[in-house]
Amino acid sequence: MIYQRHIPREELFIAQLEALMQNGRVATLSAHLVGVVATVLLFWQYLPLSVTLLWAAGFMILLLLRSLQMSNALVERRFQSNPRRVYWQLLIGAAVTGAIWSAIYIYAATRVPNTMQYMFLLVIVMVTAFSVGYSVIIREYFIVYVFASLWPIAWWSLVHYWDQSYNLLIGLMLLAFCALLVSVSDRVYKSFRNMISLNWERETMAQELGELTNSLRDRNRQLRDARRQLTDLANVDELTGLGNRRLINKALQDEINRARRTSTSLSVILLDVDYFKDYNDNYGHPAGDVVLKRLADLMQRATSRAGEMVGRYGGEEFILVLPGADIRAALRTAERLKEIVTAEAIPHEKSQIGEIITVSQGVVSVMVEGDLTPHEIIKRADNALYKAKHEGRNRICID
Repeated sequence: MIYQRHIPREELFIAQLEALMQNGRVATLSAHLVGVVATVLLFWQYLPLSVTLLWAAGFMILLLLRSLQMSNALVERRFQSNPRRVYWQLLIGAAVTGAIWSAIYIYAATRVPNTMQYMFLLVIVMVTAFSVGYSVIIREYFIVYVFASLWPIAWWSLVHYWDQSYNLLIGLMLLAFCALLVSVSDRVYKSFRNMISLNWERETMAQELGELTNSLRDRNRQLRDARRQLTDLANVDELTGLGNRRLINKALQDEINRARRTSTSLSVILLDVDYFKDYNDNYGHPAGDVVLKRLADLMQRATSRAGEMVGRYGGEEFILVLPGADIRAALRTAERLKEIVTAEAIPHEKSQIGEIITVSQGVVSVMVEGDLTPHEIIKRADNALYKAKHEGRNRICID
């Protein structure tokens, strides 16, 4: 992700167009409508009423058309798709509007009293000065309007300086006023550009910070998933999906602590597949892996109470942790498991006690007292399992 320190020129231009139309649409219409109303009030006694009203109606239609053009450009986002066309449309609209003001002034200058003429000029100057606030977002837009409205009046006054006593002064003052407006507009224009650039940079930074936050959130989620997967890999046997020795030891320690607090019994069954090495030698290790998976499913079916846990303790050895189960409950579970394995009737031609897979089980049940450890319980269960194997396998022995 690369943060852009400065707004691209084309994007700045588009932002200027949008700001001009959003801020200038209503302001342009309002300022010029006030000017039109003031002009009608000034001239209705001195100019033909039909001419005055026709001019006012035509001018208002032009202003409405310009406002509609800006609205459509904003709605259709044409300032983004075709910014140069919108730019020239705005310049032409500003030029036509300014030219109408200068034309009506020149037309009325020889037909109305001087007082009305100067008041009308004041109206034009005030409308022009007011437009500085919104139209200099694009400097050329304002300058075109100034030179279309005030510049012709200034030169007309200079050319006709002899006709009226104040024409020379008016012409010179208007030229100076135009120069002042151009200078002021340049400074205001730069301020607008800096403000737009700063807002763009802030929005861009906020957007990129938001994207960075989302990226970090996704990365954290991925890290949590990876951590969970690593935890599963560390605690879960890959072949059977059961808990491995590490997880069993931790769970058994937790159950020892719980049994000590609640003064309840805790039972463990350690189970070994009979003559499993002979099975692998005869059927192959892939077939042996299938048998271990099937036995894992059978052991999970044999444990039905909440909290009971099955794990693969290593090789063909499995372990069942039975919280709260006394020796009788543990033996019932062991018998049920033996029946399920027998009923499954997995063929084992090399078994020395039958033609199917069988299991030997060592069972231990304790009332936790003192500093009993998982190692001690499993050691007792292993002793019982050894006893079951020594007595002929496919049996259950208690320590």
